[in-house]
Amino acid sequence: MSAEDLEPPAVERESVALGILYGCLACLMWGASPIVLRFTVQHDLPAGDIVAVRFGVAGLLLLPLVLRHGTAGLGWWRSLILACGAGAPATLINVVGLSIAPADHSGVIGPSSVLLFSALGAWLLLGERPGSMRLAGLAVVLLGVGLIGWESLTNLGVETLEGDLLFVLGGVLWAGYTVASRAWAVEPIHATALVAVISMVIYLPLYLIFGAPTLHEAQIVEILMIAGVEGVLSSILALLFYTRAVKILGAGRGAVFLALLPGLVVVMAIPTLGEIPTWLELVGVATVSLGMIGALGLLELRRAS
Repeated sequence: MSAEDLEPPAVERESVALGILYGCLACLMWGASPIVLRFTVQHDLPAGDIVAVRFGVAGLLLLPLVLRHGTAGLGWWRSLILACGAGAPATLINVVGLSIAPADHSGVIGPSSVLLFSALGAWLLLGERPGSMRLAGLAVVLLGVGLIGWESLTNLGVETLEGDLLFVLGGVLWAGYTVASRAWAVEPIHATALVAVISMVIYLPLYLIFGAPTLHEAQIVEILMIAGVEGVLSSILALLFYTRAVKILGAGRGAVFLALLPGLVVVMAIPTLGEIPTWLELVGVATVSLGMIGALGLLELRRAS
């Protein structure tokens, strides 16, 4: 085999490695979000205030970019669709769901829904047909996510069904953002800016008019923590890295990283909140990690080389 024959797989491996790096960075940043949210909720800061700080900070920081470049050729309708998928509407749906169903359900149902609907959408709409190894990997990832949340999911009740359905709807919206950003070949920085600014424009007026702002009663440390983690890390950097991962790896493979979130939260909660995971949760984390090897197509890429 000549050097020329080896060059394409080598280039593809390098590109895949970069996409994996972006996806892992995004998940690390998003993984910190539940820890901060749990801390702030314990200090009685309402969810509406948290969402306002998140998109207010992100929107103001990225507003100059949108004012200068507009939609960068994407159009306002497409921009609105992206904002619905990864911005304030999806966040509010998840918050309402959390008021009805346990947080553990969100950590399992949400990522699983994103993974399934992203893979299905990428297959039907973009022609990203997964191979047998990737399908097996997806199944193993979903098994691992289920193991992490097994104890909470076995306590399903009629009263939590509406909340769980909202988590599914939130997952569908995120899957829509994932597939749309890939289909429209959006530039990650423009997509991130549009999501933040449109979310700010939609949410803040409604929050100020119909909400009950209590930020003036919060401690400055709490506000700065939310602004940094939610407004900068989650809404800007994490979304930027995730969109880049989707652009490089495709919608189906890019969404796999969201399945890491339940396991990351379990691990990160040990030193920060002192919450010790059960053995079943640890097995689930290990299972997700193994399944990602197949779900990302790494075995197929190795075989191709």
